[in-house]
Amino acid sequence: MLWLLPLSCRGPQTASAVHRPDPNTIRYRLLLRENPVDPGEAFRCYGACQPQPTPRGYIDCLAACPGFEITPHEYCSPREVPPVAACFTVRKIPAHTEPSTAVIVLEVLGSFLLVIGAESLCASSKSQCGYNYPPPH
Repeated sequence: MLWLLPLSCRGPQTASAVHRPDPNTIRYRLLLRENPVDPGEAFRCYGACQPQPTPRGYIDCLAACPGFEITPHEYCSPREVPPVAACFTVRKIPAHTEPSTAVIVLEVLGSFLLVIGAESLCASSKSQCGYNYPPPH
């Protein structure tokens, strides 16, 4: 019982207390219920965007709605779903460097040696390659 006392005295933990900005994200959000510009128009605009055939078209349509925001380094919270908000988190994909020429040469040589090894194995024993069938008549 004594260990519960310090836990209860800390008070409620809010989502903002554990929220950390993420430099690899961008949040696209249209607040619906608590829209600072016009909640009614935000709902109507959100509904009008639903038939958009592509994700890009959908985001472009929402961007024309009142109160739409784009916030770098932020992400959507689990509660930001309709009817509270239409929210999307976009994550940056890290760019990979091109493989070096030496790695490409090693891959080509390795695959060539693999083919030669498999061919010699199949030449020595056709049953190991799965085609030990009698010739057609």
